[in-house]
Amino acid sequence: MCWSDAVWRLIRTALALVAGVSLTSCVHLPPPASPAEIQALSAALTSLQPDVRAAEATDVAALAYDYPCQLAAEYRLVRPPLLHNLLINLGLKKRGLCYQWTEDLLAKLQSLPLDSLELHWGVSHWGTIREHNTVVVTARHQPFLAGIVLDPWRRSGVLVWRRVSADSYPWQEGELLAPPPPARVATALATPR
Repeated sequence: MCWSDAVWRLIRTALALVAGVSLTSCVHLPPPASPAEIQALSAALTSLQPDVRAAEATDVAALAYDYPCQLAAEYRLVRPPLLHNLLINLGLKKRGLCYQWTEDLLAKLQSLPLDSLELHWGVSHWGTIREHNTVVVTARHQPFLAGIVLDPWRRSGVLVWRRVSADSYPWQEGELLAPPPPARVATALATPR
């Protein structure tokens, strides 16, 4: 099937329009989390197991809410997430795909001295166009499926969290490498993409 020149011009014009509007529109910066939001996540993390330390849960919760706001600025984020993904795939943006959110958030969370909580890479629909990646937190030695999803990609930098078993995505555990060396924190985590 051969498309006419008029169809190609229309496609190029539409892509240029989407790119132009997106690149000239305001960068989306999510609002800061309220103390109540951080406390709710901290309580959920603490409830994973009786020996989860409250201070660790609070540190993870605060970072999980605050760091995506910084990433949104670094990524020069536009909404919705699928539009941002399109701009990356067109070469107009550099970062902000779900696996990049996961890499960056995991690297930051790995800098915390965690003893009672563990970090995991979650992947859904691996190897398909619908693939999605995120951070999952469990209590130490707890199964992956008993954890809590931390997903800042889904709502453009606004953290979405819930139990793995209650989420709409069918999560599986991906591969998480050892903590990265200080020089290259953001790229040392690996998962199938």
